[in-house]
Amino acid sequence: MSAKAMTENQNVNCAGEEETLGPHQRDSIKESQILIWIYNMIDDAARVDFEFFLKDGCILCKLMNRILPGCIPEADITWEGARSKQKNIGNFLREAEKYGVPKAKLFFLEDLLHLRHVPRVTRCIYALAKIAQSDPSLGPDMPQLGDEPSFLKEVTKVVLVPGHRDTKDVLAQLTASKGEDLTGKKTKHSLYQ
Repeated sequence: MSAKAMTENQNVNCAGEEETLGPHQRDSIKESQILIWIYNMIDDAARVDFEFFLKDGCILCKLMNRILPGCIPEADITWEGARSKQKNIGNFLREAEKYGVPKAKLFFLEDLLHLRHVPRVTRCIYALAKIAQSDPSLGPDMPQLGDEPSFLKEVTKVVLVPGHRDTKDVLAQLTASKGEDLTGKKTKHSLYQ
C-alpha cells in the first residue's frame, strides 16, 4: 500500500496494519509525561498546547539530537514555512525509525503537520522515550518518563533570618536539656512547671 493510500485511510498505521487508535483518543497523562521528559532532555518548556509545541518539528529534531548527537544537522532544523516543517518532521521520523521505534508506532507526517492524528504522535514519542531510557549508551542520568521536572529537583536553599529560630530547634532544645539553677540542682523549664 502506498504512503498516500495509507494517509487517506485513517484506519491504517505506518506499517500498513489496521490502526487501533482513533484520532480523538488523546491521553493527557502521556502527553504531560512527554512534555516533562522533553523539558528534562532539552531544557525547553512548552508554552502552548502539546500539539502546537511539537507541530513545526524543531523540538522533535532537538530531541533526536540529544539522544543521537548530530543525527540531524543543526543547519537542517529551520522554523520558517511549511516546507521546513515537513523537512523537520521527516528528519525526526527517519531518525526515530533508525533508532528503533517500530514502524507501527511511527506517525504520518500529516498527523502532526495538519494535526490529523495527535494520538499517533504521542504514541511515537512515548515509544521513543521508552527505548531511550533503556539505552545504556545514554548513561544513568538519562531522564525517564514520569520523572518530575528537573527544576523541581534543585536543592532548596535554607534562608537564615537574623533573630529567627526554627520552632523545631526551640522545641528540641527545650525537651533535650533542662536547665540547672545556681546551686547545681536541676530545675524544670517554666513550660514543664
